[in-house]
Amino acid sequence: MMSCAFSKLVNCSWMSLYIPKLDATCVLAAKAISHEDPIDQIGQSMHLLLHSCHKDISNIPAGIIVQSEYQTNNSATIHTPSTHKNCEFFGMPFVENFYGQRIHLIATSSLQRCIAFCEAPTYTKCNGVLFSAQEGTCLLLSRARDLPLLGGIIPTLQTSALFFIILTCYNDFDFPYAYSIPRFAEIAPTVYNVFNLTVSLYQADFYATKAGIRIGLWETVDDMYCLLICLDEFLADYCDGYYFSYGEKTCITFSIRKKYALPNSSLNRHIIQFSDDGMLINIVKDLRMLPLKHSNHFTTEKKVSLFQFKEICTVQHSVSNVIPWINLVQQYANISFLNDCISICRFIRNFGFCLGVAYSKESKVCFIAVLGNNDDEVYLNEGFHFLTLNDCSKDRENERADNDQPELHVLPFLDEVCQVELYKTSFLSGWSVIIEIRNIVTLQECLTNCAAVMHGMKCSAIYFIHHSCFLLKRMTHFQNYFIRESDSVFAELLFCEPNIR
Repeated sequence: MMSCAFSKLVNCSWMSLYIPKLDATCVLAAKAISHEDPIDQIGQSMHLLLHSCHKDISNIPAGIIVQSEYQTNNSATIHTPSTHKNCEFFGMPFVENFYGQRIHLIATSSLQRCIAFCEAPTYTKCNGVLFSAQEGTCLLLSRARDLPLLGGIIPTLQTSALFFIILTCYNDFDFPYAYSIPRFAEIAPTVYNVFNLTVSLYQADFYATKAGIRIGLWETVDDMYCLLICLDEFLADYCDGYYFSYGEKTCITFSIRKKYALPNSSLNRHIIQFSDDGMLINIVKDLRMLPLKHSNHFTTEKKVSLFQFKEICTVQHSVSNVIPWINLVQQYANISFLNDCISICRFIRNFGFCLGVAYSKESKVCFIAVLGNNDDEVYLNEGFHFLTLNDCSKDRENERADNDQPELHVLPFLDEVCQVELYKTSFLSGWSVIIEIRNIVTLQECLTNCAAVMHGMKCSAIYFIHHSCFLLKRMTHFQNYFIRESDSVFAELLFCEPNIR
């Protein structure tokens, strides 16, 4: 089967897609759309039928064989505050992850934390991660370093997951000159009574963690929760030290080596609490990290019509919830439509800077985005979409000069709301007929027919006369024109959006 672009999905019979949260590849059948069939008049949607999901990629009936190649500039260094390390890693072709042993699936949108979970234990097989910021998943993997590139079946639609191999990790600090591990027994403890246990807590600097074996990394809310993890029956026999990262809200648990450990019993626990207060930290900021992290960041492009400016603009929709190199600087509330949010950005450009917008239809919130620094990135909450506003050009402003303000039309059949501009002029240019539909009684019915194929057939206007509905699409040039009859209606559909009540 040939690879299918998302915009041409309806022309493909099969496609396979890797789902990070399932760690499975699912096969989808794309339903062929018949625009004469009312059931298939689906507006802004597409019909996808789930066929099957597979853990073993050799069973996937839809896929393409690829020759895996290393990318250029595919390595970087990342700082992991949870473990006080700087880690060197590099990206591998996605398909190569299938030749790694699965260890554990973790929920996180932070690549720093993902890599930290992999390298945190002193003794671990983990040396790679399959990370998806968009899905908020991190799959820990073990893959032989000397294993050659194997290639093989790859999903025909790009996944949001990226496969990284960790080369090496080293401390983000230097030990003080002639440093030696303190005698923990000589430190005055703080004593607690927890779960009928007497717990003696000894404060030590992070340098002293060299006395312990790192058990693992945990997500915690505070240092007390970290202590409770160490006291849990599951770890009780060998956890006698921990470090809590206030910035990351994570906890490393330690088993202190016998040479340095304090005696423990079933009723009395002696635990070392490590702290990085006052420690000088060497953070590596690698400009290669963000481009590598977002190497599969892709966008879809479309045209939007902005009535206020009599312009048509190109926007790029980022198919991700993590957007690199931007900052959100201003918020607008009660914005009912994405088109209105884009119009605000276009207005700001008259006197300031606006790169794009982050918009949520559900919460009616519009954020204005500006260009950030090389290490800036924004994590979007669920329901938000990010669009970059590119070039805008005037769109038949003379023909539209006398038109009234657009009207909102609710289309119940599609459960959509469309903004419609009714034209007063008789001279109309730049339109081409898609199809004529006869026996149409109302303007509402004519508009619904256009909105139903706005995505598939690029319908953006209608000409309604004598119970005939002509669906029209834009031309790239304006040489074509026709004269509208006096008893007819010509209407442009500026946008259609889901009717969220």
